[in-house]
Amino acid sequence: MANLYGRVRGISTAIKDVGRFREIVGVLVKHGFGEVVTRLELQDTMGLKGLMAFRDDHDQTFTTAQRVRMTIEDLGPTFIKLGQILSTRPDLVPADIVAELQHLQDAVPEVPFEDVRAVVESELGEPIEERFAEFHRKPMASASIAQVHRAVLAHETEEVVVKVQRLGIGKAIDSDLNILHFLARQVEQQAPDLALMDPVGIVSEFERAIRRELEFDNERRNIHTFAANFAGFEGIEVPRVHDRSSTSKVVTMGLVRGVKVTVAPQTLGINPYPVARMMLRALFKMIFRDGVFHGDLHPGNILIRADEDGNPIIGLIDFGLVGRLTRKQRENILDILIGLSRRDYQLVARVFFELGIKQPGVIYNYEAFEADTVEVMDRHLSGRTVGEVDVGAYFADLVTGAIRHQIKMPPTYTMVFKALMTIEGIGKTLAPDLNLVEEAEPFVKEMLAERYDPQRLVSEGIDSIGALSRFLRSFPHVATALLSDLSEGRVTLRHDVQELDRLIAVHQHGQRQLARAILVASCMVGGSLALGQPGPTVLGAPAIPVLLYVAGGWMGFRLIVSNLRRP
Repeated sequence: MANLYGRVRGISTAIKDVGRFREIVGVLVKHGFGEVVTRLELQDTMGLKGLMAFRDDHDQTFTTAQRVRMTIEDLGPTFIKLGQILSTRPDLVPADIVAELQHLQDAVPEVPFEDVRAVVESELGEPIEERFAEFHRKPMASASIAQVHRAVLAHETEEVVVKVQRLGIGKAIDSDLNILHFLARQVEQQAPDLALMDPVGIVSEFERAIRRELEFDNERRNIHTFAANFAGFEGIEVPRVHDRSSTSKVVTMGLVRGVKVTVAPQTLGINPYPVARMMLRALFKMIFRDGVFHGDLHPGNILIRADEDGNPIIGLIDFGLVGRLTRKQRENILDILIGLSRRDYQLVARVFFELGIKQPGVIYNYEAFEADTVEVMDRHLSGRTVGEVDVGAYFADLVTGAIRHQIKMPPTYTMVFKALMTIEGIGKTLAPDLNLVEEAEPFVKEMLAERYDPQRLVSEGIDSIGALSRFLRSFPHVATALLSDLSEGRVTLRHDVQELDRLIAVHQHGQRQLARAILVASCMVGGSLALGQPGPTVLGAPAIPVLLYVAGGWMGFRLIVSNLRRP
C-alpha cells in the first residue's frame, strides 16, 4: 500500500510539472542515457512514449563521467547543486564521476541584471541607487543559487560584494525536488541493484541541504561564526557581514581580495609552502578545535593576497555549505589520523566500522571488514613514510571498502574526508613535500590532552555512575512491568536458546566484571576528588589519592587480564 501510494503521489507530482519532466527526460536522451529512461519506465509516464525517439546518438568521444556532468549542466541550477554535493560523496559515486562533478563549480550562466535589481530592491525595500553608491552590473561570479556583484554602500567607501539569490529559484527548485523524489522512487522500484545507494535518502538529504542554502540567514550566521573562530588566527581572513543590508535572499559583505590559491605563487610571487601549511592548519582548527568546518573548499573559495610585508593572507568565501562535528565525531577523526600515523590497522578498522551506517537486517562480518581495511592500509602505507601517503586516495579507498560491506558513511564524515582530500591535493600541488599528518600534530596533541584531562575524566566518571545509578533505580519497576505483561499475555517471547549453561556463565561473568569496573571507576573518581584536600602525605604526595589510584589501577589491570584470558 505504501509503495502504491508513493507511486501515485510521484506520478501526480510529475503531471503537475509535465513540462519540466519532459525537459529532463529529453536531456537524458540527448546525452545518451535513453537506456536509463527505458529502465526506469519513464517513457510510459505521462504519455511520453512515442513523443521521443530514445536513441543513444550522443558524441562517442565523451566518457560516461563527462556525459553525466554535461547532463547535469543542461538540467540547470537544482541539478548542478546536487552534482556539487554528490562530488563530496565518494562513498556513493564512482571516482571518475566524482572528479568530473568537481568541474561544476563555475558552469552556470549569468542572471540578467534586471532580475538582480528586482530581487535586491524587493528585499531591501528601496532602489539600488539609494542603498548603493555603486553597483556593478557585471557579476563577479554566478553560481547555481545566487550571483555575486561588486558594490559600494551609500555614504561609505568600503567596497563590498552583494550575493543575490536568483529570481524565482525557489519555485524552480520546488518543482525539481518533486521530480527528483519521483525519480528516486522509480530507481528503488525498477533498479534494485542501486537500492543500496538509498536514492530516496540522498534526495531527502539534498532537499534539506538546498533549503538551508536557500535561506541566506543561515549563511550570515555561518560567516559570523567563522569570523569569531578565526578572530585571533593570523593569516586567515573572513568577510564582514553588513547585516543592515542583508536579508534571507541578499547578503552584503566586505570584499575579500585575492587570486585563486592555485595561481597565487605565479601571480603574486609568494612562497607556496607557507600557504599550503596555513591552509592545513586552518582546516585542522575547524575540525578539531571549532567543530565547524567549511564544506566547499574548492580553489575558487580560497583567495590569496599578500600583506604589506609580502606575507600571504588566505581569504575564505562562500559559507553556504558548512559542516558541524560533535565531540564524538571529532574524536573518531582523531583516532583515524592516529591509526594512520602509528600504522595501527585494527584501530582504523574498528573506528570505521563503528561510525558507519548499518543496513537493517544485514548480518555483518567484522573479521572480513577488518581484513579488507588492513589490506587497504597496507597497500597505501607499505614501504612509504607517512608524509609520502596520498591521504586523499587512502580515505577514498577506505570509504569504498566500507561500501563493499554494505556500510555507508554518514554525510558529515564524507564532507570532512572531502575537505581533507581537497586541501591536501591543493597543498601538495603548491608544496609536494607537505606532510598532512605532521601539520595535524599540534591539534592532535591538544585533543589528546583534552581527552585525558583529569577534570574531564572525573566529570565523565560521575556521569557514568549517575547513569548506572538511574538504571539500577528504574530496573525493578521495568522488570515488574515486563513480568506483568508476560504473565497477562501482552508480550510473547519466541527464542530458541542453545547452550543455556554457557550463556548463564557468560552472564554471571559479565555481572562480576561490571561490579569490578564500578569499583575501578569509584577509586579513580574518589582519588581525583581527594586531590587538593588536606590529609596525610607519602614522600610529599597526598596519601589518600595515591592509595585510591593504586587500588583502582591494580583492579583495572586484573580486569583487563581477566578479559584477555577468557575465550
